[in-house]
Amino acid sequence: MQKLLAALYKEILILYRDLPGLLILFLMPVILILIVTVAQENAMKWSKESKSEILFVDQSHSATSKAIGQSLDNSGFYTLIKEYKHQSLNVDAVTKLIAEGDYSIGIIIARKDSAIQLLIDPVLQEQFKNSIIASLTFIIKGAQSRIAIETLLKAMVPGMNQAVDGIIRSSLDHNTPVTEVYPAKDRSFIKPSLSQNSIPGFILFAMFFIVIPLSGSMINEKNEGSFARLKTLPVPVSILLTSKVIGYLAVCLIQFALMLAIGVWVLPAFFGLPAFHPGNQHLAIILTTLASSLAAIGFGLIVGACSTTHGQAALFGSVMVVILGIISGSFLPVHLFPKVFQYLSSISPVRWGIDNYLDIFVRGETLANIVPNILLLLLFFVFALIISIFIFAKPK
Repeated sequence: MQKLLAALYKEILILYRDLPGLLILFLMPVILILIVTVAQENAMKWSKESKSEILFVDQSHSATSKAIGQSLDNSGFYTLIKEYKHQSLNVDAVTKLIAEGDYSIGIIIARKDSAIQLLIDPVLQEQFKNSIIASLTFIIKGAQSRIAIETLLKAMVPGMNQAVDGIIRSSLDHNTPVTEVYPAKDRSFIKPSLSQNSIPGFILFAMFFIVIPLSGSMINEKNEGSFARLKTLPVPVSILLTSKVIGYLAVCLIQFALMLAIGVWVLPAFFGLPAFHPGNQHLAIILTTLASSLAAIGFGLIVGACSTTHGQAALFGSVMVVILGIISGSFLPVHLFPKVFQYLSSISPVRWGIDNYLDIFVRGETLANIVPNILLLLLFFVFALIISIFIFAKPK
């Protein structure tokens, strides 16, 4: 025990002497989570509040064309533009404006409803273009169907136009409302927010960035000869590495508490965002945090053991953490990536930790549901620790 305490005191001194590095280790994820979360929230707010402008030319002036224009205007997603520079739009003007990139979307309803053309700017991104076309087609077909049904009913009951209009209006007013429901085991009343979904990714990203100071301290000990002197003492390599594990485990726990504080207090107090809700699965949170921290430490140990210079460790470690963070869901949802990247992320310890936190914080899962990923994180740590001990114990 005395040997372990002495080795742990050595690690505390190393951490204390690297206060600028520790400051960066804590400030970097804080700044990152504030910038990314606030930017994403503002982007989502802007997309909800803004409306796409559509150049609209109605050459038919029929009940159907008027219903289409009204449906588009009432959808809340589009603003119809029928004039440009105080002049009514025509087909040639709309075609020219879209071809020159001044507007992205146009709708032309030909005389007698003989044709409906959607004019789309060819430079629009494929995904956005497809969603716009699907939305407009749905609204237009819905308006056409409604007018067709009204015409049929009025033809079947001659002289009862007002009564039919009243029945249709009453039926529409009493439509069953559509509500959002987010199933969860014990917290279905909590609506998932941006911070609720993004903070787990930043927690893991911050933890795995300890690879830089951890591997750096190991390389310093090797290059300065202190590790060679330590090996002459009756202290096994496992004690030396265990002291590093305990020291950096404390760093990871502080990072976790800091990320939680940002979500619970800072984001709602200073940016008006919904507060982060950690839930009540405290044991599951503790075990996931410990397992994730150990996996991050194991990654740092194996990088430090295999590297010979600071440049190697810093470059490889930082690049790998960024890559693992991206494909594991720290910045973007995993389902947005191609299948091959989704398969690669499934073997990433960052992904295992993020999935556990999402299960706890968003889905309300219990400890039994996250045990498999906890075991995977611990197995990764044990594997990395064994490899590190083998490399360190190998005579030079």
